[in-house]
Amino acid sequence: MIRVFPGLVIAVGLLFSANGVLGFLVEGKNLYAQHFILGFFTVVMTVLIHVVVFTYFAAGGRMISQAVFIGHLDRQPLDRVRYHKGRVIRCIGCSFLSLVALVIFGALLEKDPSWQWWHVAAAVVAITTNAVSFYVQYDHIAQNTRITEMVLEQYGAAQRKSQPGAGNL
Repeated sequence: MIRVFPGLVIAVGLLFSANGVLGFLVEGKNLYAQHFILGFFTVVMTVLIHVVVFTYFAAGGRMISQAVFIGHLDRQPLDRVRYHKGRVIRCIGCSFLSLVALVIFGALLEKDPSWQWWHVAAAVVAITTNAVSFYVQYDHIAQNTRITEMVLEQYGAAQRKSQPGAGNL
């Protein structure tokens, strides 16, 4: 996850940038369809990245929980994983709210051009919120990866210890 995440974030950043430029080129119905389709794809891609991160923490937390309880390991790493998961979920929630605002103001803009600057402001907020969220998520993914590696190493050592002679195969 730690290796794939930056590439996904860069792709979304490029999508947001291209859509922003395209948005400023829209005049009436000229280029509106392209801006709408690229915007839709950008929002879906952004949401999918957040869902992947959430799934990573949910599945990883479950795996660490199982290793801690089955291997009778120290619970402290499990508490740290839960902390990181909580922080990531808060970031994802803020990101989703900013995307919802962006989409709502975009929909209002289609009916009434006076919403243009609200849509632009929502876009700036969405881009900023998601950039900060991705930065925080990357940090927590990195820390969670280290915790996972440590717990799995301890679990493997505990399993080898509990099965005498298994290491001699």
